Amino acid sequence: MNDTADHQHTKPRPSLRNRAFEVLDGGWETDPLGRFINVFMVGLIVLNVAAIILESMQSVGDRYASWFDWFELFSVVVFSVEYLARVWCCVDHPTGRYAQPIRGRLRYMASPMAIIDLMAVAPFFINYLVPTIDLRFLRVFRLLRLLKLTRYFPAMRYLGSVVYGQRRALLSAFFVMLVMLTFASSLMYLIEHKHQPEDFSSIPAAMWWGMATLTTVGYGDVTPITPMGKLVGTMIALFGIGMFALPAAIMASGFIREMEKLTFITSWKVTARLPLFKGLDAAEIGEVATLLRPRNVVPGEAVFRKGDYASGVFFIITGRIRILLDGEEYLLKDGDFFGEIALLDHRTRLGTAIADASSRLLELDREDFDELCERDPQIHANVARVAQRRLESHEQGHGFSIPDNPE
Repeated sequence: MNDTADHQHTKPRPSLRNRAFEVLDGGWETDPLGRFINVFMVGLIVLNVAAIILESMQSVGDRYASWFDWFELFSVVVFSVEYLARVWCCVDHPTGRYAQPIRGRLRYMASPMAIIDLMAVAPFFINYLVPTIDLRFLRVFRLLRLLKLTRYFPAMRYLGSVVYGQRRALLSAFFVMLVMLTFASSLMYLIEHKHQPEDFSSIPAAMWWGMATLTTVGYGDVTPITPMGKLVGTMIALFGIGMFALPAAIMASGFIREMEKLTFITSWKVTARLPLFKGLDAAEIGEVATLLRPRNVVPGEAVFRKGDYASGVFFIITGRIRILLDGEEYLLKDGDFFGEIALLDHRTRLGTAIADASSRLLELDREDFDELCERDPQIHANVARVAQRRLESHEQGHGFSIPDNPE
């Protein structure tokens, strides 16, 4: 009877294909093998870009031509295996969007990231299929491998989301800039054409001056010489400073909004799974999540030390934190929280909290914590109950763990 129950609750081992998907697409933070592969791929991409740059220097390229050829062959093999592995295991994507064996894989192959992966190896095979093509073009084309970093750095993926999310505002800004460019070039053509018929021979020719002026680059190869032209050029340059800064402002605000959204989602997920906030509805959890601030710590860094002012309570998203209390050490992991004991009693820290590994934390400072407890006394009662149990467990020598249910 017990054997049957144990067998039913035993977690099945993932298949080789599912394991490959976990390593390639979900193992950056939690899986050692996935972390190694991600770091290796990032390093290989960076080395490829460096090799392409160095190879363009004739003295270096000629001297180490064989080394570059062997490195290119090694890189193509690795990138090709990675591409084929991703196509093979994409059917295990948790969303189910590529679940069908044939149609799903074809759909994945048409996705932007899969196309980038294919373009990373395409120049090598194109060289053999079309031997007459310019090799210099293919070598520069290999720089597209730099786009593969988008897969490994979330910030680059967010940039694409920002561009898509702000597309209407960006298009509006570019339309205004196009109108201003056309107007400035036409006006300068009317003023300067008689005095500089070669440089301002037509409105399209004047657009070179307009673009250099509006962007405040000012190459100086084409400049107005009449007093009116200089006055108009000065005004256009001043307008250009503001107008060409507009897309940058749109992108910056969109990027900040995207990062805030990601932080909120992460905070909400962490808050929702904590026993401390069990019983709160989605709106209340969202309210708590807005108060949490992210903090990253490196191994060996002290989150706080014994005797420090109790500034807040901390929640662990990923990582490990060692608590040093009265000569004892306790290890806290993902989903745990700490720092509440001194916060409740408004006293200094009783122990020291040190990062045992690279950790991502969420911090709820004292003022927000007090305000939260005033609005919801049940949260204060739960925190106090957890703190009391922790102290009792520590005094009895049973550790410093968090109860599964604070009630």
